[in-house]
Amino acid sequence: MAPASDPSTSGREEEPSRVLYIGHLPHGFYEDQLKGFFTQFGRVTKVRLSRNKKTAKAKHYAFLEFQYPDVAAVAAQAMDGYMLFKQKLSVHVMPAKDVHADLWKGANRKFDKVPWRKIEMERHNAERTPEQQQARLERAVRRDRQRQKRLLEAGIDYKYEPLEAAVAPKAKHQKFTEDE
Repeated sequence: MAPASDPSTSGREEEPSRVLYIGHLPHGFYEDQLKGFFTQFGRVTKVRLSRNKKTAKAKHYAFLEFQYPDVAAVAAQAMDGYMLFKQKLSVHVMPAKDVHADLWKGANRKFDKVPWRKIEMERHNAERTPEQQQARLERAVRRDRQRQKRLLEAGIDYKYEPLEAAVAPKAKHQKFTEDE
């Protein structure tokens, strides 16, 4: 028995796509280079290079949209299998039904790397008020007690100096010096 055809597509051909998938992109071949290279075929309207959100490094594949579908087909045919910086490009026209609406989110703009290490370092090294420092110590002591409790419940006989004992003499010393 032959599969039933979809009535919505019967009688009309699928709209030709203007979007190219480009795989196996070499390192250093980013948005500007892609747009510059592929404009030899025709007007490139959108460029989107997939990148890692944390490190901003390229994931070595991209999407391009041309102004006309015929130009996209010619570019895909010409560039599929093309050797670029010791990488064999994989280029094909994506079917229009496979082009997701969010595909072009963030297209045509440079990726700004978020300096996560710097942000975290500044947060970690920030000056704290005595109240904030006390809250941090109390939280650390509370977590240490929970850790000791979990060790005992697990049947692990592990003895170590609790954080309370290490923090308490310093806290008493600080109170003594503040009262003088």
